[in-house]
Amino acid sequence: MIKKKKHKNKIVYNNYQFYEIAALTGFIEKQTTEGYSLYGTMGKFLDILKFCYAKTEVPKSYAIFRKHLDEEIDEKIENVKIGNGEIICQNNLYIVFENASSEVGEMKSEMMEKKQNILLGVPIKKSIIFVSMLFVISVISLVLKILLIEDGNLHFNLLSLGLYLALIITFLFYFIGDLHDIISGKGISIDGKMYFSSRTKFKDILFRIGDILKFGILLGSVCISVALLLNVKDVVIAINVLRMWLIYCAISYTSKLRFQRSYISLLLIEVFLITLSFW
Repeated sequence: MIKKKKHKNKIVYNNYQFYEIAALTGFIEKQTTEGYSLYGTMGKFLDILKFCYAKTEVPKSYAIFRKHLDEEIDEKIENVKIGNGEIICQNNLYIVFENASSEVGEMKSEMMEKKQNILLGVPIKKSIIFVSMLFVISVISLVLKILLIEDGNLHFNLLSLGLYLALIITFLFYFIGDLHDIISGKGISIDGKMYFSSRTKFKDILFRIGDILKFGILLGSVCISVALLLNVKDVVIAINVLRMWLIYCAISYTSKLRFQRSYISLLLIEVFLITLSFW
């Protein structure tokens, strides 16, 4: 008796960045070759992708578009919605079509894809300057923090230092992943902007490690902070811990809106935390 392999629906955490729409589309289409079709998403930035198993001999094609990015793109989206375009899922920012009609095929023209990729691409020169500036400030502040580790409460300083180091290390995992794919030729530069057409396996592994580290940082820091507050009954320490988490949450929320869930927020949070700690 031969047992048939049971296939189940699967949920995938989406860590593709806003400048990886082309790569994300390729990933979703690759899932169809394995028998999994996209049927829904969760989150403002398509944080969760939901696939159902529906084996088909014909690979499906998808079009992902960002709303309110360009008038011409918005006009095309509305035309397809009125026509025969099949909407797989949508929210306030993104809409995903299954390429099952001529209208959708037209939307996926080279000109339209190029325009969206350029609009969502990362400005190369500005990004280099911005990241370099943040990294220099971060390293200098970190060295000063290490030198002044015994100034104040040692337990709180160690907690803070561990958080700063964890944020930098996690940022480097993502950054090295992007840098590797640029060197590998996956990054495409057009009009001074960079976007990615696909991902290498190495980058995907580094991004997965980064996701795990992000979760570990949040969970570990919360547990250590609670333990510190319970064991060291000091008003000053309590204020410092609450202040640190207030800054963390505020910068995390604003950077998520500004940088669209990009990993650059990790370095930004670290810089604000460490620089404001000197005040």
